[in-house]
Amino acid sequence: MSNCKILLIDPPKTEMVYLKTKVRVGTPTYPSLSLALIAGSLINDYNVEILDLDLFSNPEEVLEEKLKNYEPDYVGITCVTPSFYNLLRVAKIVKDVNKSTIVVVGGVHVTTFPEETVMDPSIDIVVMHEGDFKLKEIIETSDLSKVDGIVFKKNGQIIKNDISEKIKDLDVLPYPAWNLFDIYKYKNSKLSVRDSPVCHIETSRGCPYNCAYCNKNIFGNRFRVKSTKRVVDEIEYIISLGFKEFHVTDDSFTQKLDRAKEVCEEIISRGLKIHWHLMNGVRVDRVDFEFFKLAKRAGCWQVAFGIESGAQEILDRIGKRTTIEQVRKAVHLANKAGLDTFGFFMLGLPGETEESVKKSIKFASELPLSIMKFTITIPYPGTRYYNELDKMGYIKTKDWSKYILHGITEELYQHPNMSWNIIRKYYNK
Repeated sequence: MSNCKILLIDPPKTEMVYLKTKVRVGTPTYPSLSLALIAGSLINDYNVEILDLDLFSNPEEVLEEKLKNYEPDYVGITCVTPSFYNLLRVAKIVKDVNKSTIVVVGGVHVTTFPEETVMDPSIDIVVMHEGDFKLKEIIETSDLSKVDGIVFKKNGQIIKNDISEKIKDLDVLPYPAWNLFDIYKYKNSKLSVRDSPVCHIETSRGCPYNCAYCNKNIFGNRFRVKSTKRVVDEIEYIISLGFKEFHVTDDSFTQKLDRAKEVCEEIISRGLKIHWHLMNGVRVDRVDFEFFKLAKRAGCWQVAFGIESGAQEILDRIGKRTTIEQVRKAVHLANKAGLDTFGFFMLGLPGETEESVKKSIKFASELPLSIMKFTITIPYPGTRYYNELDKMGYIKTKDWSKYILHGITEELYQHPNMSWNIIRKYYNK
């Protein structure tokens, strides 16, 4: 099937997730790493194109025109929870244009609700968990029941195959097919970027911790890494394509601190000149001054910390396994090394009270952070917090379009300890 045509689609999401919220000034836009990886596994054998509908003011018209001109055999769509209904709209347009096109969807939300998702008449197959090679397997099999990690329909029945094993050796992952994007169309605020164009890079997968607000359905709890050589080879590759900066998406880049230092040392020894940012946050208990100094020398300009709360009792309640003193020390050392610092805080965490919120705000104001960002905790499906609230009957809606990280979302759930008037008051503050 070398003449098979595949279209990978990122549905519109930026407007609802960022542009209508209080953090719109810092709206980030990136080419999709997950779609670039999937395309990387296909591009040597098939015709592959990527369509990022976020880049257009008339996404539905652009999609229809693309489908009619390109006539794909398979369409792959990814999404996050708040853009789930956009995924369904995209799938419907695909089927309206050509019913025989096979629609395959993946991502954290559909992994959490695979059977519910595949019941939609416009969706043929749901890929659960890691999906880097799944579309290739689907295209090349004559029997879908032999492809682990998928849910599909057959003769009106929903069939859920066995869960696929996690990829043990991340060095087998293809290089992301960034060449399928017009990388110069992605623009970012100077709050989060020093130089454009910028892309995401992953050096590891998995996180051994189990914080109450985090969904581990895709990469799981086992920490797996790319080799230092592979990571820095990939950095050389993105430089060759014209990227001027990369942002590390790892859940825990410094989980193995010696290895994180090795990556920095290898960037330095190769003389690579590129800005980078630990945008997903590093753990305050997995860093030291030597690492920060090496990261700075290697081109890192900003490090983010998932601080979450300034109240120790809340950190304990959510399973963060860090202390207030570790936060102070980590932020101080990063500053001492000359790095910009970005602190993430959450309001309305499990166990939160008005007193703990006051502690968080006071603590945040005492820290020498370059930027701090407070968000209201969203109990996303697949997290411990969502399950806790659901059991108590405190989830008010399962309209996923309302699960917007940066919005005030009182219609979503009732907090066990605080009224929405209180939460809104401190968020606005």
